[in-house]
Amino acid sequence: MNENQKCLTPPPDSQEIRSNEDCVEWIKSIHPGRINGVALVIHGLNLQPEKMESIIALLTHSCIDVLNLSLRGHGKNYTQKANVDGSNARMEAFKTVSYEYWIKEAHRAYGLAGKRSLEKQVPLFLIGFSLGGLMGATLFASYPDVYFNRMVLLAPALHIYKIYYLAKLLTPFPRLVIPSFFIKSYCSNKGTPMAGYIALFEGIEHFNKNMAPKLNVPTIIFINKQDELVSYRRLKRIIKIGGLHQWKLHPVEKNTTGAKEKMHHLIIDESSIGKDAWNEMRGLIVHHLLS
Repeated sequence: MNENQKCLTPPPDSQEIRSNEDCVEWIKSIHPGRINGVALVIHGLNLQPEKMESIIALLTHSCIDVLNLSLRGHGKNYTQKANVDGSNARMEAFKTVSYEYWIKEAHRAYGLAGKRSLEKQVPLFLIGFSLGGLMGATLFASYPDVYFNRMVLLAPALHIYKIYYLAKLLTPFPRLVIPSFFIKSYCSNKGTPMAGYIALFEGIEHFNKNMAPKLNVPTIIFINKQDELVSYRRLKRIIKIGGLHQWKLHPVEKNTTGAKEKMHHLIIDESSIGKDAWNEMRGLIVHHLLS
């Protein structure tokens, strides 16, 4: 752990889940004397937190301090054990996750980001991809003390296609590992345990129950209309039903020649969507946050 990383104490009511480090990492603005905002960045399900680096670099070059959160079972957020290698220990931690645990991790990270935002008297932003967008938006909706000035949501899992709910048949087996549909080079683990999917399903339920007018802050949502997990049409409906008139959907089209990865849900860097599409996203993100 480097000097920019800090450990959060696990929740006391974590149902025997114990971890010696819930890691968050600060990546500061490239101009320490000039800070335009503070951003809490949250990754997707079974995505390496480090893969948010392209977005983080964009933010820090825009003089925004970034707090990168690694949810339990991802990155370095697992309990190290004697005679157990890191990948197996991380997977073991992943098998014990729950919505309650992850939302408390997100709330603690919010506390750190919010404190710095207040100290520097600058806006507080949320940047979330897939699961990260869901957890951040649900945190905002359900915790009275949470407030983001602006949000950037990348294919947020606020609603997923019904076919994925077939996985609920396996909820009695939280430790069962399902092969990941993500590109392997982006994955934090070789698969995703049912515990992770159960937490995702619960997160969606909590979002639907807690969706409130306070969520109506300037928000840009990037999503590919061919997304394999999240429904573009359903997101559009959520915005309409929720009266979220400050939420704007921006379709992302992968460059057929520039994108190295074929998965439509993955839209977090140049390799996943191509140079031209990524440059467009970069400009829109900066303009949205700093306008």
